[in-house]
Amino acid sequence: MRGPVTFLLALLASSALAPGHACADAIYTYRAPDGVPMFTDRESMPAGYELLNVRRGWVERRGHLSADLRDLYDPEIRHAARLYGIDPGLIKAVIHAESLFDRHAVSRVGAQGLMQLMPRTAAFLEVDNAFDPRQNIAGGARFLNYLMERFDDLELVLAAYNAGEGNVRRHGGVPPFPETQGYIQRVQQLLPRYQQHFASPDPSLAIR
Repeated sequence: MRGPVTFLLALLASSALAPGHACADAIYTYRAPDGVPMFTDRESMPAGYELLNVRRGWVERRGHLSADLRDLYDPEIRHAARLYGIDPGLIKAVIHAESLFDRHAVSRVGAQGLMQLMPRTAAFLEVDNAFDPRQNIAGGARFLNYLMERFDDLELVLAAYNAGEGNVRRHGGVPPFPETQGYIQRVQQLLPRYQQHFASPDPSLAIR
């Protein structure tokens, strides 16, 4: 596994870099007048509410997924997995959850491509074209590598991928955000089937 992507540390600390989805909404965190945190999709609140954070929510994209499209990017996934020491099944599960294998996917806040990289994140990951499958997958795998070197639990890695490293550290674990918890559950649900897919001599049989 390669060394940590140290130049991402300040970037991750300063913003929630959670890859989102084309149907995701922004989630705003306010401190209410009584000091209790409040999570909402409202961009503005009455006087007395202090804005603490803005991040993307996640809603799974549903639709028909053909076997051809599902397996189209396997060569790029295998390449990135070897390059960064990541389980190819995990990369594929993240792609499924993030974009349903739509290389042109763009979220409402601008996350792009198969692994839904924000433009600033993509730039630091040396991804020149987030809509290029090879670059996007390599960037997402590099990001997973970075997070795995900071968290030794897959749930925390996925939580950081979705909600940002800062939120995971701030809450001392998986943040109490329903969409983050749903995201983790979905990736973990997909993971075994894609691990079997890459382990099978005939990957098409592993999915059925």
